[in-house]
Amino acid sequence: MKPIKVNLEYPEIDIDCLSLSDCRCLMEDYGGAESELTAILTYMYQAYVIHEMEEYKELYDTLEGIAITEMHHHELLGETIVKLGGTPVMGGNQKFWNGSMVNYCKDVINMINIDIKSEQIAIENYKKTIRCVQNYSIRELIERIIMDEELHILALEEQKRKILGN
Repeated sequence: MKPIKVNLEYPEIDIDCLSLSDCRCLMEDYGGAESELTAILTYMYQAYVIHEMEEYKELYDTLEGIAITEMHHHELLGETIVKLGGTPVMGGNQKFWNGSMVNYCKDVINMINIDIKSEQIAIENYKKTIRCVQNYSIRELIERIIMDEELHILALEEQKRKILGN
């Protein structure tokens, strides 16, 4: 299975000083309710649910490919948090992550609609993170991650069109 991502390298993170402030800015994207962690587990749950349904083989591959990319985003954010002097806790700034944050929808079209909305929310959250973070190289990383999230929306919209026969 190959990841679904833009064909562009992720920028290197240049940390010139520890910054717990920048760590706090990244925690929601890393492990909050609308985070990479939630995205990974939601996409994998959905892939498991449709795995045996032959008519959704292409959707299965798409969900798994997106999940792999989200895993890489999670890794990049976690490594950045550590470089900044923080601890990459599975939870945002307000509460620990838990399984109720995964969307357990089984209806395929609703599932895709929710995924598209979640990707849009992730992009908006990342834009807030860019405004919050002081380190320029981290901003560049987030901008690069946004490119993948935009591609995920396109891939999900394409799958929805194919399933609906449009």
